[in-house]
Amino acid sequence: MTSIATVSVVIPCFNSATTIERALRSVEHQTTKPHEVLVVDDASSDNTVSVIEQYARTSSLNIRLIKQSLNGGPSVARNAAWNVATGEFLAFLDADDQWHPQKLEVQLNAMLANPTCVMSFHDHLFGSSEKFETLPFTPVTSQAVLRNYLLRNRSATPTVMLRAAVTERFSSTKRYAEDYLLWMTIIASHGNALHIHATLAHCSNPGYGGSGQSGRLWKMERSELSGFVSLWRSGALSLPTLVAVSIWSITKYLLRLFDTFLIPIRRRRL
Repeated sequence: MTSIATVSVVIPCFNSATTIERALRSVEHQTTKPHEVLVVDDASSDNTVSVIEQYARTSSLNIRLIKQSLNGGPSVARNAAWNVATGEFLAFLDADDQWHPQKLEVQLNAMLANPTCVMSFHDHLFGSSEKFETLPFTPVTSQAVLRNYLLRNRSATPTVMLRAAVTERFSSTKRYAEDYLLWMTIIASHGNALHIHATLAHCSNPGYGGSGQSGRLWKMERSELSGFVSLWRSGALSLPTLVAVSIWSITKYLLRLFDTFLIPIRRRRL
């Protein structure tokens, strides 16, 4: 299926000079080209901006560079791009991750085939490889409901595509788990997310314990819990559900903390 719908790609970056070109390259290799690529530099102190500008000079992509004067975090950076995006759909990519070449083609066609769906996501693997295998078939899709997300965040940010008309935004006051709260808010307001069962992205940092924000376990946990409270205050969750998911979240945090403590011990024994 050849689509005429337009996609705006949003890439926030901060001190990403060593990885941003790889991320842009994965967008350039898409079988369905995006309408525009909005790269938001979040007040980097390295040469991220010059790397982006140099890449844009020879790229076939329509790269628009947005320079933030103050570091506001991923939420503020993504919202800055979202607010000026002109595509019908938005696809998010982080500066240290990369997409399968068929990602936009597959995901856009899935959303066009499901016109009531405002959000979709797909599977991903952890790693920095740029190598992907060609998909031999059209992936299976299924519906992900809010309770699926209450158990865990099912959507890494680089796997998500939204209809740009969605009025919700990333919380500008949150620097951790801000994407998780937005996905749940959108599903609570607009209905189920579409899950595309295909690995269409490689993410450099694991879900927790990585070198980025995922490694700040307590800050991530606090933000996750405050997100559940926000959903309860909006009426999306009942009080018993809030209590149950909070207990579950804290249990996961303690298990992750224990697992993270064991990692250095395992390494010393090797």
